[in-house]
Amino acid sequence: MYLLPALNLKLRPQLLAMRPGTRVVSHSFTMDDWEADETSSMDGRRAYFWVVPANVMGAWTLEASGAGASEKMELTFEQRYQKIEGTLGLGQVQAGLRDARLRGFNISFSYVDGKSVRRDLTGRVSGARMEGSFRTDNGTEGRWSATRK
Repeated sequence: MYLLPALNLKLRPQLLAMRPGTRVVSHSFTMDDWEADETSSMDGRRAYFWVVPANVMGAWTLEASGAGASEKMELTFEQRYQKIEGTLGLGQVQAGLRDARLRGFNISFSYVDGKSVRRDLTGRVSGARMEGSFRTDNGTEGRWSATRK
């Protein structure tokens, strides 16, 4: 795109409604508070690059299984464009997510469980469902999935 900032802002709702993973490039002008994923400069000219993020805002039910055990947890995300943060319900305890990242439909985040074991989850978002794999800091691996409530 090579549009003035006011037009970029008018188009932003339609851009954010596009399929997650869609790439958007703007020559010279930003999208106001939607921070670019990458910025490049050459010969005094600037280009901005965004990847349309999946919508993960809200409450999810997460199920993880590995090493013969499975567990079900409540997962909640706050989202502002591609920036996400959240909490995970571990019984009576709420754990904050660490290193939460969203790029298009790819998602990753970590948490420390009740036994002080860190779990790193990576996966893909597809509408009201997410799924992927996890690895703990003690070497256990498994699969996880989440469904929007």
